[in-house]
Amino acid sequence: MAVSGTAAFLVSMLTLGGIYAILAIGLNLQWGQTGLFNISVAAFWGIGAYTAALVTKIGGETAFSWGLPYLWIDAFGIPIPIPVAVILAALVSGVIAVLIGIPTLRLRTDYLAIATLGLAETIRLIFLNEGWLTGGGTGSTVNNPLVALEYSNLTLLAITLITLGIVYWLAERGVQSPWGRALGAIRDDEDVAQALGKNTFSMKMQAFVIGSMIMGVAGALTALRLNFITPFEFIPEFTFYVWIAVIVGGSGSNRGAILGAGFLMVLLQGPRFISDFLPGLSGGVAADLRFLLIGLVLILIVTYRPQGFLGNKQLMTENNT
Repeated sequence: MAVSGTAAFLVSMLTLGGIYAILAIGLNLQWGQTGLFNISVAAFWGIGAYTAALVTKIGGETAFSWGLPYLWIDAFGIPIPIPVAVILAALVSGVIAVLIGIPTLRLRTDYLAIATLGLAETIRLIFLNEGWLTGGGTGSTVNNPLVALEYSNLTLLAITLITLGIVYWLAERGVQSPWGRALGAIRDDEDVAQALGKNTFSMKMQAFVIGSMIMGVAGALTALRLNFITPFEFIPEFTFYVWIAVIVGGSGSNRGAILGAGFLMVLLQGPRFISDFLPGLSGGVAADLRFLLIGLVLILIVTYRPQGFLGNKQLMTENNT
């Protein structure tokens, strides 16, 4: 049982917004705090989703059908947001990030962007073609215990918001620590940070891995939200949505990442209601207007407020003066 109608749509959008906020915090750690130009957000998002779906699957349709619990249930029947599958999704994403980071994090910013963009498409093709592992283009079902609960979509929203709160708190603690300040020094001038004795490669690896693990957590929640995942849910296009959230909210600000994710949901979902006020406009055309709207907002933000809503203007301009 679940809430329905307009309330269900709002709950779904809030859940998706929370997932995008988690992704944006992970990217903000990599880009806003460390200066790592990562274009493979969708890859780690998908890795987290498929890991959680596969290890909890019952039966032998794909590899790793271990039937592990997706989450623990307490005595009152309420899901506790410490899921086994989410932890495994984060760990697998972290391991793959290490393997990818070893050859790529020594590259310059622009080459790192090209390398991670190629990685995102490679991972998607693996999802698509390796049916023995992922179910291929036909997709993979998710053993979702929330389906049997009353008000399952509200429960998932609560889990997502609690997870977002934990991720935000941990990210803020990290940013305000000496470790976070060292990441900021690497972002501002890696040569100076290295001259001061910082192991910049090691610290960039840490930021890249932790950010990727956060994206894996978002993937596990996405699998719970969709109940059925396919490779087309994690195309590179969605990486740029997360970048939009970080840019609009303000690079270097975790609060900005959350605000940017909420604003992104308005940009993506708002235009579909335009046809209610303009009867001559079809719903499909109104929905497609979101791309025009997103482009216009980005132009305005970059032109008049390059630091985003909550970003640091000096951080965004001092190297260009």
